[in-house]
Amino acid sequence: MRVVVVCGGDSSERKVSLSTGKAVYEALKVNFRDVEYIDCLDVKDCIDKVVQSKPDVVFIALHGGFGENGQFQAVLESLGIKHSGCSFKESAIAMDKFATKSILRALNIPTSEFLLIKHVDQTKLIDFYPVCIKPQSEGSSVDVHFANNQEEAKPHIEKLLEKYGSALVERKLNGEELTVGIVYDTVLPVINIKPKNGFYDYKHKYTKGATEYLVPAPLPEDITKLVQDVAYRAYKAIGCNSYARVDLILEGNVPYVLEINSIPGMTATSLLPKAALAYGMSFEELVKVLVERA
Repeated sequence: MRVVVVCGGDSSERKVSLSTGKAVYEALKVNFRDVEYIDCLDVKDCIDKVVQSKPDVVFIALHGGFGENGQFQAVLESLGIKHSGCSFKESAIAMDKFATKSILRALNIPTSEFLLIKHVDQTKLIDFYPVCIKPQSEGSSVDVHFANNQEEAKPHIEKLLEKYGSALVERKLNGEELTVGIVYDTVLPVINIKPKNGFYDYKHKYTKGATEYLVPAPLPEDITKLVQDVAYRAYKAIGCNSYARVDLILEGNVPYVLEINSIPGMTATSLLPKAALAYGMSFEELVKVLVERA
């Protein structure tokens, strides 16, 4: 089997993608003889290099942008090229936080109050302060802000509207930050994320020692099962059938879904591999399963 690992891209998460790609490439070489590493710059460059490489399976290690919003997946599928992760449909939904939360709300899966703003005048419609303000389709906590009132919210919203054309506003949740990895219907142990200062932003995600991770999370058994159940329901709600990571906040014993990551970080110390290891699956075994099932 010829496996090609594709990473890089042109999104704000390019650096993270390169780390994922290198880690996956090294892990796959343990079990596969023919593995190639591709660092590409944009969607055309990625497709050109993949077609030239003639893979049996593409392991998508791209984060954000065309690599995670379904574009790259759609082209591969149209060419009949097998790939890891969700299909283009689920990828597109997962990358769109508003679409994801709308589906969750329709299916009575807990998620905080939210509003999609496309014009600054809509700021006056927010009636659930304090709030978290974020891009509709970004990852790694890029451009995430908090506000306690309309006066604080307006400049953040104006900046996001100028940069992205929309802003997603959510009621700010207070509680334990959790994440649940799911691999082909296997729900992995819950991880409790504890940043040492502030909230779990880009710095805390990628700075060694800035965050403590407790796995399995120290929760009562019934709450653990509830969190895993809600995460799995969210995963299935958008149609996922391969692997993903569901981020939640436990507030008042209610696990509220924040978002679904269709291509979570995949270095040996990333959250999904941490959960897999606690389940009894090494990083090399994890990526092997993802390739074989793809």
